[in-house]
Amino acid sequence: MLRTLFLLVALVVLIVIGLVATGYLNLDRGSDGSLSITTSDVKVGTTTTNVQVPAMRMEDRKVEVPSITVQNKDQSNSQ
Repeated sequence: MLRTLFLLVALVVLIVIGLVATGYLNLDRGSDGSLSITTSDVKVGTTTTNVQVPAMRMEDRKVEVPSITVQNKDQSNSQ
């Protein structure tokens, strides 16, 4: 039970460190010793931008492909 509690506390500490490192959370200490936490705004959406996309075109070419033909030995009996 105690090990699980320590694991959860360590996980929360790692998450807070990650948020501070990425700049999402800002921890500021005032001159009077108070701690203020400010968060950055996160906007989710779509934007239109130009990207390079590989173009594909269809064309006919003659190429050699492997093929298998089966000849019936008894063609005269099949009729």
